[in-house]
Amino acid sequence: MSKKCFGKIMGSGVLWHWACAAASLCFLISCGDDSSSNSDAQYATRRCEASTEGVVDSLDGVRYVCTAGEWIKMQDSSAVANPATADSLNQNNPEFVQDSVKAPDAVSRDSSTVYTLQESDSSKTAQDTSKKEEKDPVLLEKVNVSGSFGYGIFDSRSSVVVEALDETFKFNGTTYPAAVSAKGGTYTAANVSFREPYARASVYGKATDLVHGGSITLNDTLFALVSSSGKNGVANINALTFLQSVCMQGLLTAPESTTVAKASEKASDAVWGMFHFDKAALGPVDTVTSFASGEPGAALLAATIMMQVFTKDTVANLWKVAADFADGSWDDSLARAKIADWAFEVDVEDEFETIHKNVEKLGLAAVPEFEKYIRKFYQAELGIPVCNEENDGKIVSSANPFSMYYASEYSDVSVTMERFLCDAEEGAWRQALDKEKDTYEFGAGTNGETRQGRVNAGIVYTYNGASGNWRVESSAVAVNDYFVEKSNITDYVDIQEVYEGIKADERVIFLLRHAQRDQNATSKEDGLSKAGLDSSKAVGSRLTKFNEPMRLGASEFYRAQQTVIGIAMGRGQDTTIADTIPELNDDWYMIDRQLVNQAESEAGGGWEATSRYAYTGAYSGEDAKYNAYYNLEERSAQLIELLLDKYKDEPDRFIMLSSHDKLMVPFVAYCSGRRIEHMKEKPADQQGHWWINYFNGIAIIWDKSGNRRYVAFKGLKEAYFHDW
Repeated sequence: MSKKCFGKIMGSGVLWHWACAAASLCFLISCGDDSSSNSDAQYATRRCEASTEGVVDSLDGVRYVCTAGEWIKMQDSSAVANPATADSLNQNNPEFVQDSVKAPDAVSRDSSTVYTLQESDSSKTAQDTSKKEEKDPVLLEKVNVSGSFGYGIFDSRSSVVVEALDETFKFNGTTYPAAVSAKGGTYTAANVSFREPYARASVYGKATDLVHGGSITLNDTLFALVSSSGKNGVANINALTFLQSVCMQGLLTAPESTTVAKASEKASDAVWGMFHFDKAALGPVDTVTSFASGEPGAALLAATIMMQVFTKDTVANLWKVAADFADGSWDDSLARAKIADWAFEVDVEDEFETIHKNVEKLGLAAVPEFEKYIRKFYQAELGIPVCNEENDGKIVSSANPFSMYYASEYSDVSVTMERFLCDAEEGAWRQALDKEKDTYEFGAGTNGETRQGRVNAGIVYTYNGASGNWRVESSAVAVNDYFVEKSNITDYVDIQEVYEGIKADERVIFLLRHAQRDQNATSKEDGLSKAGLDSSKAVGSRLTKFNEPMRLGASEFYRAQQTVIGIAMGRGQDTTIADTIPELNDDWYMIDRQLVNQAESEAGGGWEATSRYAYTGAYSGEDAKYNAYYNLEERSAQLIELLLDKYKDEPDRFIMLSSHDKLMVPFVAYCSGRRIEHMKEKPADQQGHWWINYFNGIAIIWDKSGNRRYVAFKGLKEAYFHDW
């Protein structure tokens, strides 16, 4: 071999351990001639040009086919990835979360790695010659092999190669380049010799992206097993026949004996079944030649489109799906649900037209009605019925637990709050509006009756008897009155019990009275007593079930801030106060401090005036002697909405806020529907009064749907103290 030839090989970046093999090939093909230099000497053994189009050559045991001026590495498609360890669609899709039921390991790959379709579970595919029929395959000699390759995947620059296989479906070393008809998307390979069914036709080229538009350079190829037809062989190469061939290989290498015809029929049925298509109406998969092949062609187009959903490379997806489907079953529930969700969303958003236009660019005489087959798939996978007159007005969600639109029952919003309504006039599903899905199947109510939404549980609806309609209740008072009655508070519950009962999908605001202060420490700057500091830490030490830190907030008063700091210290968490909230000061319910002082003087003290206001409405309203306080219902509802709005977009699940007795007494009275009466002023002939204790308050609890509940809690053993 000449130095010039050796220098070319080494200069092109070939690894040293390839040198001997490359040198031998270089000598055999006279690579010392400058005119025959390789397009990529790393694997090409001669120029890939028009004269060598479709030619197969090899280097160091790796085979390459000349396609459109490039040498493309050929796959050993005889091997099938183990279905138990193969993933189907999530290799290149970061949004995919692995199927939690099947949980297969991902098949790793790089630019030089292929998905093999044979190294399958030995319990399913290993040969057992003792159980096989002792019958040699029929030898076919010098036959013509022909067929079609779908333009939906491969374009006119494609190449087709027919390869002979051994009885394990591995390449036996013999290839037959095919002549391709670019116009018709067909090919013919002459003088092919093989033993049926041990031959495959493989196609290489570029692809059309039917979902996103444009073209793609493919990393992999498709193949179809060759079947005999008299003195000829036939292999139509497309998405469906590829899956059929993979399944046939599994059947024909399994311990159980079967014939080629039975394997072909069983695999064909399995392919139609994996997409929920009617096998009886569509016929054998291997007779489908193109998208223009009537109903079977429309089904082929639908399947091809669905294989492009999560990556532009249809073929790469098909290899992943085939790895799962080698046993005749597409087990990846999550992958199927993801495709079905996409299909349903496209249909709801009326975006099939975009895909239709992409298909038109293929130059078909007419685009087949592929949409109905995609609908068949998502309807079966998601459990969504056909939208027709019978289902007009019906509102549904998905019944598939792997779907992004799943709901275990109508009001379940753990996955999604979206629901879909059948509009029979349009013949299509659309997203249901809030009122439509919330009042679905409400029926008639009584005039003035209120109900919360079935999906948006935080929205309350009121029935108008005159119009016979449910309307959204816009009054914050009416909404909160509804949840007050629903909560049905009758007494205080220990704060630890409330805290530990918060569900995973719930959030909570604990609004409580601060800890003990010295009797005369009443200014904003005054802090807690030592007993108050110690009790704050003690309360916090009981609130440790959940690892999440509590967000801390308080009024502008130092003792209120010290209270939440002490609770945080008791929990062992950061003590930073995130929020100082003026609305939590002791004057929230007061219109005029001077008028409040007059009311307190008349009532005999601050306890008495506050209690009368909270339980009787005294000192409130235009007709009152002293209009010192706001309307209790309106002001309480305003505070609840203010706090919910403040924290609705925050990530914290637990919020701890501290306020004062002159806010907490009216607030507890409202939230309990005045059913907690120990804070109520006693008649004059009864000695002493009960008052709200430190750390008492209301927990405002809500979930994703907006559903809410109120719970009255106590932080100390006793909920009240008697006098001072």
